[in-house]
Amino acid sequence: MPESRQGSTGYDDNLKIKEALQLYFSKYHFKDGGYDLKWFKIKAGPFHISFPNFKSRVDAVKIHDIHHLVTGYEANMKGEVEIGAWEIASGCERYTAAWLLNFGSFFYGMLFYQKPLLRAFLNGRKCTTNLYYHVIYDNTLLNTSLGEVKKRVGIDRMPVKNKASDYLLFACYCFLLLAVVWLCLYVPVRIFLWLT
Repeated sequence: MPESRQGSTGYDDNLKIKEALQLYFSKYHFKDGGYDLKWFKIKAGPFHISFPNFKSRVDAVKIHDIHHLVTGYEANMKGEVEIGAWEIASGCERYTAAWLLNFGSFFYGMLFYQKPLLRAFLNGRKCTTNLYYHVIYDNTLLNTSLGEVKKRVGIDRMPVKNKASDYLLFACYCFLLLAVVWLCLYVPVRIFLWLT
């Protein structure tokens, strides 16, 4: 039997992904990840906003939850900011729902968690890949050890320093997101003023 090794994520690297996910779900009170629910909730301050739990979102969240295990980012507001930045930096490939949800977390981080946001983004840039790329969420993945998944992603052998282009890309994402938010607020106000 391999020696038990608890990685920096707080989960034993020898655990199978399906075992680590059960611990994760239990810790954060997620009933089986909430994958079968018709609606999911996003906490916005003291409020909870409900959205339909579309298949595209469920497909993305299954991978997203494994990324929480791999990175060790918590499932709280700060942790969602961090995992969102990490996933944006390492890429969400064809998972449109992941891009959209992560940009929401990224924007929240720009307002409330700037340093963790930047740090997580830079960590994501140092990884070789993530599970959104060419990985199928199936029993093969679920029966893989957490340590093996970390190796696949490259989180266990990240370079010490980031490149200047990583900082530039972070600034570009910040600028782009601010521009989108500004347009979403400015255009309706201008139309309203024009109509009145």
